[in-house]
Amino acid sequence: METSEKIHDFLIRNRDLFWHFDKSKLDTLPLDVIVEYILNYGSQDDVKELISIFGIKKVSETFFKNTKGRQRTNYFPEVSNFFTLYFNRNAH
Repeated sequence: METSEKIHDFLIRNRDLFWHFDKSKLDTLPLDVIVEYILNYGSQDDVKELISIFGIKKVSETFFKNTKGRQRTNYFPEVSNFFTLYFNRNAH
């Protein structure tokens, strides 16, 4: 299965997490948004699948790009803390 097909299937299965986005345009969501919503609202299995599709390095880079050095982010504090620790330990 091609990566774009995996991404499409993943987004369709998780479309309820992206409730305020146009369902017909889920494939156009930027990676920043996908990572944010899956880490904030997804299950452990969703996070594992996200990492298996995009790779831990890309997911962690996306996460840190949107959190490092910022006082305000869209990540819940608990989520931000957990994934900061997780990616620092596992993605480098």
